[in-house]
Amino acid sequence: MTAPPLYLTREAARLGSARDLRRSAQRGDLVRVATGVYINSGEWRAMDADARYRTQVRSAALLSSNGTQFSHDSAAALYRLPSIGSWPQLVHELTVRTPGGTSRRGIRRHGLGLDEDPTVIGNVTVTSLARTIVDLSCTTPFVRAVTMADAALQEPRATGIRAELGVPAVTQFQLLQALGSLLPYPGSARARLAIEFADGSSGSPGESFCRVQFHALGLPAPELQVEIFDEFGSIGFADFYWPHLGLVCEYDGRSKYGARRQFQRNISGEQVLWQEKVREDRMRRVVGGFARLTSEVVRDRHALADYLRPYGLVPQR
Repeated sequence: MTAPPLYLTREAARLGSARDLRRSAQRGDLVRVATGVYINSGEWRAMDADARYRTQVRSAALLSSNGTQFSHDSAAALYRLPSIGSWPQLVHELTVRTPGGTSRRGIRRHGLGLDEDPTVIGNVTVTSLARTIVDLSCTTPFVRAVTMADAALQEPRATGIRAELGVPAVTQFQLLQALGSLLPYPGSARARLAIEFADGSSGSPGESFCRVQFHALGLPAPELQVEIFDEFGSIGFADFYWPHLGLVCEYDGRSKYGARRQFQRNISGEQVLWQEKVREDRMRRVVGGFARLTSEVVRDRHALADYLRPYGLVPQR
């Protein structure tokens, strides 16, 4: 995966082209990503929020000393872990253990001790996948930590950066072991909760968000990715299944059918919708109930509780 080139003022000065760089920036041909670091403006406009934050991290790495370890959100972004909510404004670095942390322009330094097993992604040194999840679970909201942990527990996709680097899925045991090796550690209690709740069977960030909302409402935990059959064979895997109710629940984010969907890119959105309708009709014939959740309902916890109550899903005593 080739990232767009970055242009440094210091390199331009050595080559005698600093004036050309400044003029390109003044014309709007270049965008400043960090002090002394620029990128082609067309490349920048074409980037989504994830890619822009990764570019910030790459810029910080160019300005930092060799071997600087990037951590927390910055490492997560380079591993392509999904983020519920926006990425931070700052880039995160680890330093040796010191009380508190320090900051400089655009960078937050954490004096938590360096990772003994870092990874290099595109010439940027980042904390290991396990350490990244531990650090985030100590500092970020529960739902965001769970979403990233769920993704880290899954085997990497064949075309993803983790597969390219040979970074396998982590296990809950490895995450808890990594957390234990750092104790005493700020935020360790909240991290343990997120790690123990995480489940690699969760099929998407939206499904991870659903699970957290179910948990917050006190609903019984569903089984994940349960295969449903009828007389013709396998219908497919249900996102959520409650055996005591025979209830199947599917989460439908807009990206499931849009042009930027991850799966079934070889067919049109209309065909995806038709296949989903046929699949749903078959499931409805053999299960006790079938519900569909949208991101709008899931985001509103009270609306979610009201929506699920008629299906028999109520808080446990």
